[in-house]
Order: sequence, then structure tokens, then C-alpha cells
Amino acid sequence: MSIRLIEVVNIHMKILEPIIPHTDKRPDNNFQRKDALFTKDFIFLLTGSLLFTTGVGVLVLFPLLILEIGGGQSDIGFLMGIMSLCAVIARPWISGIVDRVGRKNSMKVSCLITALICIIHLFFIEAIQNVYPVLVILRVLFGAGAALGFVAFLTMAADLASGPRLNEGLGFFGIMPMLGMAIGPAIGELFVDRWGFNTMFLMGAFFFIACFLFILPVEEKFSSVSAGAALKRFLRTLRIPVVWRMGFICLCFGSAFAAHGSFVAPFAKASGLSVSAYFVSYSGAAVLIRLFGSRLAGRFGEKRIMTVALLIAGAGFAGLTQVNSTLSLMAIGYIAGTGHGLLFPSLIALTIRPVAAGERGKVSGILTGGFDGGLFIGSMVMGQIGEYFGFSMIFAAAAFIIFIGFVAFLKIIRGTLRDMKTYEDR
Repeated sequence: MSIRLIEVVNIHMKILEPIIPHTDKRPDNNFQRKDALFTKDFIFLLTGSLLFTTGVGVLVLFPLLILEIGGGQSDIGFLMGIMSLCAVIARPWISGIVDRVGRKNSMKVSCLITALICIIHLFFIEAIQNVYPVLVILRVLFGAGAALGFVAFLTMAADLASGPRLNEGLGFFGIMPMLGMAIGPAIGELFVDRWGFNTMFLMGAFFFIACFLFILPVEEKFSSVSAGAALKRFLRTLRIPVVWRMGFICLCFGSAFAAHGSFVAPFAKASGLSVSAYFVSYSGAAVLIRLFGSRLAGRFGEKRIMTVALLIAGAGFAGLTQVNSTLSLMAIGYIAGTGHGLLFPSLIALTIRPVAAGERGKVSGILTGGFDGGLFIGSMVMGQIGEYFGFSMIFAAAAFIIFIGFVAFLKIIRGTLRDMKTYEDR
């Protein structure tokens, strides 16, 4: 199935060739293989990223806990959204921390914070009206800790894979979060069904602590930059045309992704379908497309790949409105995951390639911050939509937001391509 999807992508690339010129600046596919990618540090980083995102994936079932203790869809939207809002607000300082104290130290702190929050959650599993303020605080802290980890992991991956194999390295790195988001919900569903929600938090803490241990051998190759006004430096980086434009695409995708992260699990549960089936299929597709389609960006250009990826992802989210069986849920997850898997390696490489090493943490922060900002907006809005109109309207809204991102991206590459190329040529 993955091979056929790649053939479909190839056909779309040929159709788009006269519309979207191949202007991406990168070495030819026949780059020299002497640039080692899978070094000891990169392998330990990949393993750590897998463990970290598996821990986050286990907690994808948190919306089910909200329903279990008496909450509704609006409560899911608020509690999931407030976590993303905190991550967005803290992003300028988080990005500065990654560049100032180092990627490795930031990853270690993130693992400890997220593990501690999981342990604290064990003492507050009771009726939602009794623990709501505590849940808000814990969501805020978890959002900040997870955001620090995601920015640090991504920036370290860009450091270790910099050079002619940047896109390929980021593609392989991106496989780990996808695997984690497939494994985590499956493990979480198994443990929650058998032993309750306490085990969800225990397993989350286990994976975060394991991640901490695996990143200890990683050697920091980046020399930290001097401290400065974090917000000022962050805004200066944000003004780079290619950075804020790609940040907007992340915002759109993140808004749609809120349907995936917050509402697919309750929808599947309410429909009597397997909760983990969608997440496994979604993540599995993203992994396969990155394994078998890792050279597509080098052949067709990152901008064309992103265009097709947005179309595929939008089709996947729209398809959720028609799901009526576990098999169809898996099929739709496969389509949406393929779009996700194609999109982000090209988006990140396109944005981060021309940026100096000392600014990569901020660029990573802006891209992930755009995604988290979208998660906040999407969670809050879709929670209200779901409360009044049901799950189908949530998924239709997600597809519409992807379409907005698609139109915006066409505007970027057709109307303002010259500005982006000018910056890339510096």
C-alpha cells in the first residue's frame, strides 16, 4: 500500500511541475556517503526520542480519563488546549533555553518534569469538579515540559544531521515520534482496560525516565550562545520570511491535528471501535512513507512534496466523517498519517537549512510553537463544535483548516517565492 501511495505522489509531482518550480536548494541525490548519519549519538538520540514520544503517546488517552471522571467534550477541549497554550506562551524562553544551556541539558530537564507530572497525577484521579484547578495546573506544567523536550530533540537532530543529509536525517528522526505515537496509545489502551487509569500515568513516567537514561551518552556538539533578551531574539528570528510563513502552515496543521489528539479516542470509544487502531495506522503510515519515500524531496523538491502532503492529510481528516467500522478507521488513519509523514521533514528542512546553528533552537521553537498554537485553537474551538454538533463536524472542521493551509501555501510559493529564494540564497 505504501508503494502505491508513493506512485500516486509521483504522479501528483509531475502534474505540479509546471505550477511549482523546483527551486529547493540542496545537493543532488548522489551526495557523498562519507557523511555518516547513523553515528552513536544519532542512534541514542533516536532511541530517546522514541521513548519520549511513547510516553506522550500513552497520555493520548487522557481525554478518556476526563470523560470517566465526569467531564464533557468542552472540558476535553479546554484541558488539552490549555496545555498547548502554555507551550506557545513559553516558547520564546524555551527556545532560548535550548540555545543557551544546550540541547542535552534541556532534554534531561524535560524528561524529569514530565515524569514528575505523571506521578503527581496519580493523587488526583477523582470527580472532575473536585480536581479541576489541579488538572489545569498539571496540564500547564506538562505542556511546558513536553514543549522543552520536543524543541530540544528536534534541534539536536538538526545539529547531528546538518549538511547534505539534513532532509534525510530529519526524515529518519521524524519516524521515532510517529512510532512513539503508535506504540504509546496501544500500550495505554491495554493497561487502562486491564488495570485502570493509574497505570497510564505509571507507564508515562516509566518511558520518560527511560528516555532520560538513554540520552545520557549523547555528546553535545553545540556550543551554547550567550544569554540575551529571549523575547527580542525570538521575535527577530520570527521576522525571517521563510520562518514565519512555515510557522503559519504549522499553525493550520496543528489546529486540524487537535481533532486527532483530543477527539479521535472519544469518538472511537463512543462508536465501539478500537481506540488504538487509528493511532497505530496513522503512525505506521507516517513511518512507512518516510522509509520508502525518503528520496522524494530530493527528486521533486520540498515545496511540491508539501503541497501534495497537505492534500493527502486533508483528505484523511475529511474521511473521518464517514467512518463506521474499525477497518475504515484504520484506512482513514493511514491516509492522514501519510500526509503527516510527507509534510514535516520537508517543512523543517526548508525552514532550518539556511539558519545558523545558534538560531536553530529558536526556529525549532517557532515551528513547534506554531503547531502547539494550532493545537490550542483547535482544541478550544473543536471542543465547542463537538458539544453542539457532534464528532462529524469536528472532523469536517479539521479538514477545512487543512484546506486553508493548502491555499495559504500555494500563495506562499506562487506569490512570494522570490522573497523566500532571496533569503535561502544568503
